[in-house]
Amino acid sequence: MDKQQRIEEVRKYIEKYYIPGDDDIALAESRAPSAPLFDISSAEKKEFARPMGELAAGNRKLEDLMDQMDETFSRRLLRMIRERNMTEAEAYKKAFVDRRHFSKIKNDEYYAPSKKTVLAFAIALELSLDETKDLLRSAGYALSRSSKSDIIVMYFIENKDYNMFDINEVLYEYGQSVFE
Repeated sequence: MDKQQRIEEVRKYIEKYYIPGDDDIALAESRAPSAPLFDISSAEKKEFARPMGELAAGNRKLEDLMDQMDETFSRRLLRMIRERNMTEAEAYKKAFVDRRHFSKIKNDEYYAPSKKTVLAFAIALELSLDETKDLLRSAGYALSRSSKSDIIVMYFIENKDYNMFDINEVLYEYGQSVFE
């Protein structure tokens, strides 16, 4: 796909999912039907929620998810690196994170990374949207529909396109901060 086609696809994706001022996706998905986030028809709700609500849980077992509920970001990240048969160096280099920063994450179980760092690791590890949400949650973050940057990253994750250069190119095109 060439650059202009990708920019156009991302523009359509942003138009479909971007909601200025929305709290976050986790909050929107967890609201009860009696407390609607905004007033749209049930058909629109179904279509609107489809990509965001479809979670690639495929091979994830309930028991494993329950065991991971209280996992810190550091532990979860290191486990995910091992599960993907990557070396730590491969993971942090692919995430554009320097060795010293990764060392802080690895050696301080309660280290609080930036949201951008968490997303960089999600991309480097080629996580599903569901796994990305879990990793973000373990660091105290959530994806936001009011963040064009988050929407752009979600577009790439949903489309299983984990090329950091392509993601940076689109982020730059939309005036968002890039992964460095």
